[in-house]
Amino acid sequence: MHPQQPPGPERPYYQQPSDGSWQQQPGGPYQQQGTAPYPPQRPYPPQGYPPQPRKSWPRRHKFAAGCLGSIALFVMIIVVAVIAIVATSGSGSSTGGNTGTASSGGSSGQAPQNAGSTTAGIGDKVRDGKFQFVITGISHAKSVGDTSMGLGDTAQGRYTILHVTVTNIGSEAQTLDDSSQYVYDAAGRKFSASSSADIDLAGANGQNSTWLDDINPGNTVHGRIAFDLPAGDKAVKAELHDSMFSGGVTVSLTH
Repeated sequence: MHPQQPPGPERPYYQQPSDGSWQQQPGGPYQQQGTAPYPPQRPYPPQGYPPQPRKSWPRRHKFAAGCLGSIALFVMIIVVAVIAIVATSGSGSSTGGNTGTASSGGSSGQAPQNAGSTTAGIGDKVRDGKFQFVITGISHAKSVGDTSMGLGDTAQGRYTILHVTVTNIGSEAQTLDDSSQYVYDAAGRKFSASSSADIDLAGANGQNSTWLDDINPGNTVHGRIAFDLPAGDKAVKAELHDSMFSGGVTVSLTH
């Protein structure tokens, strides 16, 4: 007598228990009550099959390398541009150390200084870049402008005021900036110009201003530049520039 087996196709060969306790598991084969289920089937194909090749380092970091290269190129362009601006501004400067070299033109009646001569002084023509400078005199004041109406400016110490004539000897307009001009005392201390005092010195109409004054080729400005020095201190030399990037030219204020 053949043993019985649970219904269904391709079922494993089992003998039906005497009490007839066949039980079908959800989604699986028949199983006798109280017994362990059939072992689970392994998935096929295995997860992650076939294995994926690992990307190489250059491929994984190609985007980052491209970004870094673009940033480096941008920084290099900026550095080259700044160097070109400095070289262009300094190419027209004739300093010769502390010696002021004068140009061949200008409005002053005195002859320009020759290269290699002694340091330029008051009344001498000197040039830096597109500008020819002549310091025509020096004065001092405690305050400038109309202080009677609460206007004007009062120095912390005392204003040393340079009377200057500035001529554009270049072929294009150039801005005269008082913040690019300096004086030194005997101790070597460097003093910047007082722009607020220079605005008062320019007058109500702003003519002959030394504060951000655009000068066209061939034109001349007669202005004043004030420096706030301690009371009793004395400026011994001036350093004049056609721009903040230029080399500058030195003029002695003691002779």
